[in-house]
Amino acid sequence: MKNKGSASERSPLLKKSDSVGSDLEVEDGPVKLQRTVGVISAALVVFGNCVGAGIFISPKGVFEQTGSAGAGMIVFAMAGVIATLCNLAYAELGLLMPSSGGEFVYIRKAYGNLPAFLFSFCNSFVIKPASMIVVILTFSEYLATLIWGEIPTVSMSKVVALCTVLFIIGVNMINSGLVIKFCSFSSVIKMSMVVFLLVCGVTTTLKGHGHLENFQRNTTFIGSATSPTQYGLAFYFAAFSYQSWNSLNYITEELKNPTRTLPIGGFLGVLGTSICYVLCNVSYLLMFSTTDLIATNTIAMDCGMVAFGKIAEIAMCVGLLFSCLGSASGGLLCVSRNIQSTAQEGVFPRWMGIVNPTLKTPIPALMVLCTTMSLYLAVDVNVLIPCLSTVEWSFYCLTFSSLIYLRFKDPKAHRPVKVPLVIAVFLLFVSFGFVILPLFNASSRIPVLIGMSSLPIGCVLYGLLCMTRYYFGRDAWEKPRKPRSNSDSSIDSGHGSDSSSELCVK
Repeated sequence: MKNKGSASERSPLLKKSDSVGSDLEVEDGPVKLQRTVGVISAALVVFGNCVGAGIFISPKGVFEQTGSAGAGMIVFAMAGVIATLCNLAYAELGLLMPSSGGEFVYIRKAYGNLPAFLFSFCNSFVIKPASMIVVILTFSEYLATLIWGEIPTVSMSKVVALCTVLFIIGVNMINSGLVIKFCSFSSVIKMSMVVFLLVCGVTTTLKGHGHLENFQRNTTFIGSATSPTQYGLAFYFAAFSYQSWNSLNYITEELKNPTRTLPIGGFLGVLGTSICYVLCNVSYLLMFSTTDLIATNTIAMDCGMVAFGKIAEIAMCVGLLFSCLGSASGGLLCVSRNIQSTAQEGVFPRWMGIVNPTLKTPIPALMVLCTTMSLYLAVDVNVLIPCLSTVEWSFYCLTFSSLIYLRFKDPKAHRPVKVPLVIAVFLLFVSFGFVILPLFNASSRIPVLIGMSSLPIGCVLYGLLCMTRYYFGRDAWEKPRKPRSNSDSSIDSGHGSDSSSELCVK
């Protein structure tokens, strides 16, 4: 029987690495992450992770829901403002609990193990896989159009998407180093495409073919939606483009001088992304009417065709294919490692954390993701985005509430960054609104309910996990480890603790 010891030894919520008011250095442990990411590098991490296929996916949904050019642009701009405020709020939490792990660390600190488990489950098997499938479905549409020269049928796109899933899963299993190199290459392609898109907009305008009516005061808001639920859905599509604004909170232990790097690097990254997206949408609206923008599924190819003809159309298509493939491959690499590490810590069954001794890759985690992503292929993109966004914003809401809760629970804790409480409350209500509003829209009600069903499913799995360990012991989920002495019974500081059974209610 373990000694009760100090509070940090008794509770998995009080690790040295994520305790309230802890120092901004990684404590003693078997491995120390090196702090190599500065302000500029941090900003580029956020910018590179945000800017990608989303800017070619989201505009259709945004303008379809808002109904006008002016309203759509306002939604994109507001999404950037909210992403910036969210990033600042996360900077406070990231410096208060300076462990890499993001929302899992913050939610567990405030509310305990069950909500933290639900986040890990939903993030690993709902939010991230569904996001990757949205990108892969876009990839399949462009690839099928490039090969067959016509708008592909739904079944054709699904077959191409399934082959793509199997391909990137196989590459991640065999050679993760190749995936990392390809992601770096695709980042250059993404930046080049954004610049070329801006050139297309300017060129079309100079040729005298620009749709300037989209920017005229008396026409830009014609046809604007009047329902708040439609604007809520529009924000879902816009926010999808800003996914990964919280990237730095997952690498907090690798930031140089995190007190400065986390808030400034995150702010610059999101600001750069916002400016980029506004300029890209200006280019779209210079080349197309809102009706044409809503009607097309291959906006990147159409931009090239309108501005420079067939060669540019093919070039934009190829560029987007590389961009999508890089985003999906990199996302799969990160999510599979997240499942592997959390399984080794006991959050998921231990077998999910097995690493192949020959290939040095987490094959069981990749196989689970392969199955999950293949199932998501049966769902339409317009259903997937509200589905995953609802779950994602429900956990953002929980995270913002944890910021407020910890302000009152431990008001004297050292907070290098402290956002005004009114901003935290505002973000709490905004995130709650984005979870609730789509329920009042008939077209989005079913996707939202499907997404939220992952929460009770996660509760059931958590209960089964607890019962299995209670009745059958640790061996039912993991290999037995060497017993630890009483003096070593405290939890390691965020580096793969031996507290898997402590995640469950005893």
